Amino acid sequence: MFRRSITAALTLFACFVLVLASPSASAATSTFRDVATLHCLDSNTSGNVYAIGCNGGNFQNWIFAGSDTTTTVRDVSTLFCLDSNTNGNVYTLPCNGGNFQKWRVERSGHRVVDVATGRCLDSNTANSVYTLPCNGGNFQNWLHN
Repeated sequence: MFRRSITAALTLFACFVLVLASPSASAATSTFRDVATLHCLDSNTSGNVYAIGCNGGNFQNWIFAGSDTTTTVRDVSTLFCLDSNTNGNVYTLPCNGGNFQKWRVERSGHRVVDVATGRCLDSNTANSVYTLPCNGGNFQNWLHN
């Protein structure tokens, strides 16, 4: 009887942990494709962010969670959040709720703007991803579905 109770409690706890770790059912997933290079936003388990040829892998799929005005952008494979700093570096880290991990994803203008810095997600032909002041250039425009 005691063993059955422990097993039931552990099963319930495991289900609770899975629910907390999983993206919410209402969270949308998307890829980001740079308009200038046609490369997709990608990351790895080390927290590096870059743009490479689109391959359909989960490191190139991102989960949107938040409001209509700000959202966190979380990598499907690592569940780390897209993050940046005032130097313009872009990387992923465990999600912490901070403003550097909040973004305005503008569907009409195709810009992805960091809430903390007001800088736009940008890239170049060398596959680097960073933020710069928004300038309207195509390297700062991202198609997303």
